[in-house]
Amino acid sequence: MNLHFVSVILIILFGTFNQILFAQAKDVSPILPSPVVYKRVKGNLYLPKKLSLNKSEYPENIRSQFDVLLEKFHKLNTVDTTGKAFIRLRKLKNVPKDFYSIAVNDYLLISYSNEKSLFYALESLIQLIQTEDDIKYIPKAFIQDYPKFEWRGLHLDVSRHFFTVDEIKKYLDLMAFYKLNTFHWHLTDDQGWRIEIKAFPKLTSIGAYRDSTVSRHFTSQPREYNKEKYGGFYTQDEIKEIVSHAKQRYISIVPEIEMPGHSRAALAAYPEFSCNNIQKPVPGLWGVYDDIYCTKEESFQFIESILEEVVNLFPGEYIHIGGDEAPKTRWKHCENCQNRIKENNLKNEEALQSFFINRIDRFLSKKNKKIIGWDEILEGGLSPNAAVMSWRGMKGGIDAAKKSHYVVMTPGSHCYFDHYQSKSKDEPLAIGGYTPLEKVYDFNPIPSELNTNESSFILGAQANLWTEYIPNLKQLEYMAYPRAIALSQSLWCHDRPSYNSFFKTLTETHFLFLDLLNVNYSRSSLKPNIDIASIKNGISIKVNAHDSLDSYKTQIIENDTIVEVFDLKSGQPLSIKSTEKNMTMTDLKFTSTKNNISSGIRIMRHLGLGATTNYITEPNPQYNYNKSLLTDGQYGARPWRGHEWIGFDSSEIVFEIELATKKKVKNININFLKSNGSWIYLPNKVLIYKKRTKRWRLCKSRKVKNEKTKFKINRRIRKLRFVIRTHEQIPTGLPGAGHTPWTFIDEIEFQ
Repeated sequence: MNLHFVSVILIILFGTFNQILFAQAKDVSPILPSPVVYKRVKGNLYLPKKLSLNKSEYPENIRSQFDVLLEKFHKLNTVDTTGKAFIRLRKLKNVPKDFYSIAVNDYLLISYSNEKSLFYALESLIQLIQTEDDIKYIPKAFIQDYPKFEWRGLHLDVSRHFFTVDEIKKYLDLMAFYKLNTFHWHLTDDQGWRIEIKAFPKLTSIGAYRDSTVSRHFTSQPREYNKEKYGGFYTQDEIKEIVSHAKQRYISIVPEIEMPGHSRAALAAYPEFSCNNIQKPVPGLWGVYDDIYCTKEESFQFIESILEEVVNLFPGEYIHIGGDEAPKTRWKHCENCQNRIKENNLKNEEALQSFFINRIDRFLSKKNKKIIGWDEILEGGLSPNAAVMSWRGMKGGIDAAKKSHYVVMTPGSHCYFDHYQSKSKDEPLAIGGYTPLEKVYDFNPIPSELNTNESSFILGAQANLWTEYIPNLKQLEYMAYPRAIALSQSLWCHDRPSYNSFFKTLTETHFLFLDLLNVNYSRSSLKPNIDIASIKNGISIKVNAHDSLDSYKTQIIENDTIVEVFDLKSGQPLSIKSTEKNMTMTDLKFTSTKNNISSGIRIMRHLGLGATTNYITEPNPQYNYNKSLLTDGQYGARPWRGHEWIGFDSSEIVFEIELATKKKVKNININFLKSNGSWIYLPNKVLIYKKRTKRWRLCKSRKVKNEKTKFKINRRIRKLRFVIRTHEQIPTGLPGAGHTPWTFIDEIEFQ
């Protein structure tokens, strides 16, 4: 049967695009993100050294990029022909947006709906080619594909750390290879202004540079600074060059010009647009600052003049205007801002921010642009035309979608790639949090709370790379990949394969692609997972490998001396018991016998090791990775890592801890985390109750002044109730003011 006819028939059979072919058993595709249909048939198509095609059928930018990748990955070339081509094209109509198919039989037939889909088809074709004994071939198959979500994005903060034009281009090239199509370019913030604005040259001569940069983690005390001048900016010609580079790869750029907050760099250059007219330098410390744009008319004219130049540089439909983390401290004491509130009958400063956003929305609408902002722009009422980028969980996106506003989901729980990606102690310094590869892979941008109509307002999602602790391209690549590939699966695929199937394709095929592209990707996902569970009078440790046949050389170390060495199979439990003696440290090191990759943990053995915890107040699931965490013998690190702490966002926290047997306990230590810049605060007070007969009676209480709070007990106990009280809201003038603070708790030691 004619292959062309077969292709047409299969497209017809595809019909509803999610039924007949979806129901068939799926073959494993080497393409990532995984296509809608990959149907393997018998045999291979062997490739000549030069693949013939009709050059006139291809846009020049698509053909040239295909040639570059073909040579880099497979040492193959294309050749123009006027006869029967080895790669043949067919334009389609009445198919889903950005649809393409590839039929691999005695030649290659690519059917496509538009230029973008042809580009995607060729990116997929590159991934289909295999090599055996220097012979190139493609397994015969039929592929059909089109994306699930319209917005498939990566963000990059160039304000905290600057990246060159060539580095930005490489970032875009990697996005394109994995069919990510939106680049959110965070160009301005407190720590640096990165875009040339010709009407205001001091934005770059002053605002683009800081005299120092904080060293180590910004929560570390005492703080230390690198005193070297740091900065840089993009000229408008460089901006145009990058925009053109992105366009050739079918990537839309969304520039972000932060307002009204995160504007210290701009106000360092032009302090007259602040509330107090005081000039302050561009800060070298991360965090949130009270100095924001004033709402006087001159400030709006300044911002609109900036945006006038911005809209002429970026052809995309959206301009991101920030809107997040804007303290109202200055506005509350500013005569101009208070007059603005009175003149417009506004309720408060939150409503003034809504007024601010509406003013900018009207200006950009006249320029045929749409605004998008972080979910704080919902506060005080949302501008009618605004789209929302939901970062503080999914709630902001849910509220916006229910009000018929378009939404891009980017919750910190799944989409912040500045978080740690493994539990290993040798991970490079990051801002905090824990977002492993598998969690990214499981991300679904559509919340279950939305009905079908409301779900249609979810444009898609993106990952954010804030660069406080990403100082160079090498570290940027490490944090972005392979998590960006997992995200592409979540945003492209209609029916994702299992994580194990994805992981096999990623590590066996796509790690080789990343090697050839000289990408410094993370291999942390190759490390085994160490799972800890409570057992009677201790804990059980399991080392779970991706390969269930793997085993581990296991060392138990105490006082820097190896006391035992043995082999442990993947998934085989290892027990560590609590101790009746003084607390002792036990180190465990696991080394794979298959690939020599090691992981290790340190266990603090105490009377309550493995004790059962009953949460009356449920931890926030964003930071609850193991309900045994409070008594698993491991201390949460500082700077904080998300997997080591239980996080609560309640003003009162109640839980009970029960020991395996009744024991004489002298002291109890409770470990809290203080990281105000991340909205994590010490609680006010801890109360401990002991059950007598049928009632809980208070036995100890203490105000919390330090991260470690110690209670003298000196009695035999089995079960205790802990009540932890914190602020209803974060006080004015502190990071996150007005919101419920986070309370992070780790090991509760029984001595």
